[in-house]
Amino acid sequence: MTAAAAARPRPAVALLLLGALAVLAALSVLAADAAGGDNAVLLDAGPIARRGAPVAAMIADLAGAVALGGAVVAGWLLRDAAGRARALAVVAVTAALTTLARGAALAFSYAVATGQAVGSPRFGSDLAVFLATDLGTWLATGLAVTAAATTVAVLGTSAGIARAVAALMGLAAFASAMTGHGAGDETHEVATSTMLVHLLAVGIWLGGLAVLQVLSARGRDDEQVVRGYSHLALICWVALALSGVWALAVRMNGPAEILTSAYVQLGVAKAALLVLLGVLGALQRRQLAGEFGGPAGRHARATYRRLALLELALLGLAVALAAAMSSSPPPAEAGAPPTGTAGILTGYPLPPAPDLVAVLTAWRPDPFGMALACVLVLAWWRPRAPQRSRAQSRRLLLGALALVLLTSGPLNVYGKVLVSAHVLQHLLLVVAAGLLIGSVGAVPRWLRGLTDGRWWRAALLAALGPLLLVAGYAGPFLRLALDGHAAHLLLQMIALVGGCSPRRRCAASARGRVPGSGCSWPGRPCWWGSAPGRCWSAPRCCWRRAGSGRPDAPGGPTPSPISSGPGPWC
Repeated sequence: MTAAAAARPRPAVALLLLGALAVLAALSVLAADAAGGDNAVLLDAGPIARRGAPVAAMIADLAGAVALGGAVVAGWLLRDAAGRARALAVVAVTAALTTLARGAALAFSYAVATGQAVGSPRFGSDLAVFLATDLGTWLATGLAVTAAATTVAVLGTSAGIARAVAALMGLAAFASAMTGHGAGDETHEVATSTMLVHLLAVGIWLGGLAVLQVLSARGRDDEQVVRGYSHLALICWVALALSGVWALAVRMNGPAEILTSAYVQLGVAKAALLVLLGVLGALQRRQLAGEFGGPAGRHARATYRRLALLELALLGLAVALAAAMSSSPPPAEAGAPPTGTAGILTGYPLPPAPDLVAVLTAWRPDPFGMALACVLVLAWWRPRAPQRSRAQSRRLLLGALALVLLTSGPLNVYGKVLVSAHVLQHLLLVVAAGLLIGSVGAVPRWLRGLTDGRWWRAALLAALGPLLLVAGYAGPFLRLALDGHAAHLLLQMIALVGGCSPRRRCAASARGRVPGSGCSWPGRPCWWGSAPGRCWSAPRCCWRRAGSGRPDAPGGPTPSPISSGPGPWC
């Protein structure tokens, strides 16, 4: 049997998948009708848009999740080239399907927003006006990004291609999150941030699990791959649970709507499915705890795969319910926006005067910053992580804590109305959270090669993040960051990465050095990243004779570099 024939799905499997998709589509339509009720806007859009919108959203969500999760698995977990090629083939097909579904969803959203039924004489007459709105812009952006991801996915089968596709599908999820229901104006940013975390988590979890099932037994049952994915799925489950409950809370007017609102009841059903998925995940991890590889683990592998198929079915049901919710208005849209000038301009009420007590007690939780800090901590203590010192772990915890405080604390509250607080927040993201997190990160191989023997490149790369932040403040981007949540998150990430970069670039220059680049002989001038100084000591910065273990003397034989740690300015 050829590889092409092996990769072709069996007719029975294809029919089963189509049948499951039809069932989920019918379920999403029924759930959307129940959640929408007699909403006049949905009724004006006509039956095609009213029933087609949840189906298109479900297909786009499912296919997009498989593309995102499959690209993550192919780019970071799979070591076998044949398995990566098969995974990327699935990613390319599902990315194309996502593009088509997003195109249909754009048309249905236009019909709902304008009240023009699909096929009516006026349908499409003011499409340009719709695309100029925030909703239309983000829908068109997501469509363009998924089309680009489809193109990239067919360019090769390397890990770099897979990672590029994962990044593009992540951007598509970001565009989808920006179209989410904003609930009341005061909770718009929370609603969109929780949706972003939700989409990324469900995509990596569902898509990674689905792609693993289509691999050959060699790739599907690889113990290292399965264990790595299992920890990734645990992170996604935690992110889904927290972001899902938070997102539902801001879309409710009160707890009584659990009994009166079909929209909220769909959210509660999703939460129940998530609990069941957590139980299945615990059973799967129990199989991994025992003998999994080799002939002795045959029963454990079979049990794991049966649980994985059941998990995929429940995840598909959850996505169908989510598609129904995304096509229906939440009850909290009837909430009144904040009053006053600050409420109109920022979406939040004016905070009290910034005295000591007000500043110390101000708190506005940011889901994105909290989720990023949790991911950093969980990834740091993942199974089979390299040995790390307590000092590194402490720096990471302090960096994660600083990230949460800076993005959810008083600077997040007053940064909306005071430019000084806004500037201070980004400055501390650079010099506090960024430096602490960057001090423990591993330096990528490509970065070591880029700065190897070229201190000036290390200096330019180290200054790139802060320079981008300064350019953002000097140009019109600052106004966009104050007005829009997407630009606000982007500016925060630039500040955080800019803080990580000096440490990382400096370490790269030191560890990947050749004679005369990262270190000279003790007592002679040397460059550590972007700061000139003198070598700390021979064990810290030296060249050792190959195989000798003692420092070379100047003028000795050709040395070989041995990295024994960064210098005092790193």
